Amino acid sequence: MRNKIIMGRYIETGSWIHGLDPRSKVTAMLLFMIVIFMIDSFIGVLAVTAFSILIISFTKIPFIYYSRAVKPLLFLIGFIALFQIIFNTGGTRLLTMGPISLYSGGIERGVLSALRMILFISFTAILTFTTTPERLTHGLESFFAPLRWIGLSPQKITLMISIALRFIPSIFEEAEKILKAQASRGFVLKERTLREKASILMTLLVPVSVGAFRRASELVDSMESRGYRLGIPRSKFYVLVWGSRDTYFVMVFSLLAALMFFL
Repeated sequence: MRNKIIMGRYIETGSWIHGLDPRSKVTAMLLFMIVIFMIDSFIGVLAVTAFSILIISFTKIPFIYYSRAVKPLLFLIGFIALFQIIFNTGGTRLLTMGPISLYSGGIERGVLSALRMILFISFTAILTFTTTPERLTHGLESFFAPLRWIGLSPQKITLMISIALRFIPSIFEEAEKILKAQASRGFVLKERTLREKASILMTLLVPVSVGAFRRASELVDSMESRGYRLGIPRSKFYVLVWGSRDTYFVMVFSLLAALMFFL
């Protein structure tokens, strides 16, 4: 399970995208998010998909890793698409099954919603695959610096994000240990029905949640024993430098957003 869930992991390939300033990647991700919300046709989806494939190829990370990042959220993507298909009554009626009627507009919106989610998850994976947690934390802290003007602490926000990213593999590691313990007692999950699998996975929530809270408590004690305090001036081991490549990278995404806006 831990090898299948790779969202939040860093994969080193030495590409030029790995060397970009994390602030430029976060800015590009926000611009890409705007582009995703502006997509309203299959032509736009094809254009953004081609652009995304080009950026993904520059990372030199195999496409299989991005598909693994999307796989855990397939249920959510399917639910969003099904919701649009069932409740959207735009277009012409195609089929009626009892109280449910399917319309061409609903199917179109459902497919577009699913493709939007896949594109968004894939690009979010680019950010985590090509940026170490330390550099991403420093980049987000600098990116959220204007929040000080409204009384919010950028350090607290970035600390929560970095801990959440680091806890993703730990949580799945805890679940993997429990499943292996059950398998050692003769329980094989693959031989169960879909309903039994769902009920068993629900029972995993309690021990996994307890383990997560235990690790969080240990992390707090470890940070306090090392004298870590929020709000205290600290030196930085990683110094962020914005270069010309970062400017060009953001400009490309700005042009994409402008193009989608006019289209």
